[in-house]
Amino acid sequence: MDLRRYPLDEQNCTLEIESYGYTTDDIQFYWKGGDNAVSGVSQIELPQFSIVDYKLVSRNVVFSTGAYPRLSLSFKLKRNIGYFILQTYMPSILITILSWVSFWINYDASAARVALGITTVLTMTTINTHLRETLPKIPYVKAIDMYLMGCFVFVFLALLEYAFVNYIFFGRGPQMQKKMAEKAEKANNDRMKYDGNKSAQEGGNCKASGVKQSNQVQGHRHSRGTLHVTM
Repeated sequence: MDLRRYPLDEQNCTLEIESYGYTTDDIQFYWKGGDNAVSGVSQIELPQFSIVDYKLVSRNVVFSTGAYPRLSLSFKLKRNIGYFILQTYMPSILITILSWVSFWINYDASAARVALGITTVLTMTTINTHLRETLPKIPYVKAIDMYLMGCFVFVFLALLEYAFVNYIFFGRGPQMQKKMAEKAEKANNDRMKYDGNKSAQEGGNCKASGVKQSNQVQGHRHSRGTLHVTM
């Protein structure tokens, strides 16, 4: 059986009737009625499969000891999906949606978000384990394995999102805010020092300019007094 598309797979079940003691020289097999030799196939009900089609084959098989007659009845079976919708698909979809509910819970409610995340992860693990126990140990990946793994990844990322948010707001967040406050305070102090130095420098320049202007006025008056005496 090829289970790569399980549970959406189709299988072929073949019933063979063959003579192992008598060759075609001694006995011949044939279907009585030709293609209508088999009846009642449409009335057969199986719990997990539906019969899609069947085929009748009559042939001779050649071995080293001779040719032997063989009759083959091949059924094409399609697996019913209803059981898996109720037992696997619907629970996994609901659990995945339930894990997204944590996005609407306040990040301060750590107990609720952690409990919800861990519960959904464990539930998905239980569904996956139960499904594996009902199947044979095969080396390749089935379609339902990929589906359940995708659901598990979404559930796990929902739990990981809370850990990231908690780290941002309660771990790294306060540290970054503290560093930003220190930088802002340092920048404010530097600006105040710069403004104080600039004000002091401007005051010194104004005082020097006043002294210079006073000296110039006194010199001008002295020159006028000297000129008056000479005349």
